[in-house]
This record gives sequence, structure tokens and C-alpha cells, in this order.
Amino acid sequence: MTEKAMSAMPDTARIPARPVYTIAVSSAGGATLDGEPVLAAPGQEPRVAALAEVRVKAALHGRPVRVTAKEPDGTVWPLVVDTDGRVTTLDTPHPAPPPGQPAPAPGDTTASGWQQPLPPHYQPLFEHVTAADRTGDLVAAIVAAITLETALTQDFGPHHPHTINILTLRTWLTLRQQPHGHETAQLLLHTATRRHEAGALPYEDTARYARNAHAVWRDVVCTEPGTAAALSADAQQVLDLLGERDRARDVRAWCDVLARQSGTP
Repeated sequence: MTEKAMSAMPDTARIPARPVYTIAVSSAGGATLDGEPVLAAPGQEPRVAALAEVRVKAALHGRPVRVTAKEPDGTVWPLVVDTDGRVTTLDTPHPAPPPGQPAPAPGDTTASGWQQPLPPHYQPLFEHVTAADRTGDLVAAIVAAITLETALTQDFGPHHPHTINILTLRTWLTLRQQPHGHETAQLLLHTATRRHEAGALPYEDTARYARNAHAVWRDVVCTEPGTAAALSADAQQVLDLLGERDRARDVRAWCDVLARQSGTP
């Protein structure tokens, strides 16, 4: 995480204090971005893949963004990632955000229809979600998000931007609270499908949830192969739908091997 940009360092004083994305590298070499597993392409280091995802976020913001990179030994690097992928390591920590400035939730959007705030009467419940998240009580945050999502579904329908944005937030919270297991994989697949059906923006978030679903499915392969097999058809369908051809082929290849081992024609 010590890569220095070759060109002039961006004027960090002009970069907003938020958002600050967090990349964490594990001792096994894997990486997460804001708690979500990052799937690297063949031959690509997971940390490089994580930085590539942040570059997309910078491009969506139209400016450089801040990153905190955490190494397995506890070392923390404050970075800036520019829209063209340049990475700059800062000599000082990121500044504290202004008081009362909320952190953006995953799934923050860039088109007017997808960035409208919730109606005022939903704000107390939304604040309950974010307050629980800030204190680290992810279970309470998830429960509140489910309640809010249910109310929004009843009032606006399952594909309205308000509903989809809270579903996306709930899935992000769930992935952080339970990064492994078939239930998380199913929720990720469900969220990617619903976002696609609704035309949710930014599209990259929809694709990322599909990629995360594949990563969690891969964990299920190791721990619950029978359950992974049951999920494989849905995984292939969603990955093909969102253009994740290599990942869809990976699922099919594993199913082929499983079929040969079991003697299934």
C-alpha cells in the first residue's frame, strides 16, 4: 500500500473528508472493501483489485477519494485514489469529518432518481439504522433496516429507488455481520437481481454485489458443498445476467467436477 503516484500529488486540502473507503488485507492475502470481500481476477492481487474498485467510486464522484488501507500487521496507510487510478500515500492521517456529517451508505447513487432522500416520516427509522451501525451493533442495524425496507415496499413497491437503496444497505450490513454462509450468498444474489430489475444506479454497485455473491458462494463450496450445489443455478443465472462471464463459468466448472465425482450423467 505504499505506491506513490508518479504525477503531481493531488491537493488533498480540497478533497472532502468523506467518504473514506476502507481496504483491509488479511494475513491470507485476501482483501475487503468496506467489509465486502473483493474478488481479484486471475493473476491480480486482491489489494490491487480493491484499489480498482475504489477508482470506479472516484470516477462516480468525479474527484479523488480517500482510502484507509489496513495491513495484516496492523499498519494503516492513508491513501488518495484518483479518478484515473493513481494512488498517493499521504504523510498524515485523513482529517476528521465535520461534526454531524454522515458517512455515505454503500449504494449511494449519482442520478437524481436514485439519490432522493427518504420522506421525512421515514427518517427516524433510518437514523436508527445508522446509529446502530455507528455503535457496531450490526444485528440491531439489520433488524431496523428490514423494518424500514418492509414499510417502503408496502408504500412504494419493491423496485422503487427508496426500497432498493435500503435493501442494498441491509445487504451491506449483513455481509459485514456475516461474511460467510449460504444465507448471505442468497441475499447478495437477491439484491443483485433486484437492483438489475430496477435499473439501480450506479450499475457498478449491482455488479459488485454479484461478484461478492460469487465470492461468498466460493466459501460455501468449502464448508457446505451440498448447499453450494443447490445455489449454483441461481448463481450462474445472476452472474450471466450481469455479464460476469468468468465467474459464471467458474460455477459451471465446479458443478461439472461435482457431477463427475458423483457419477451423475
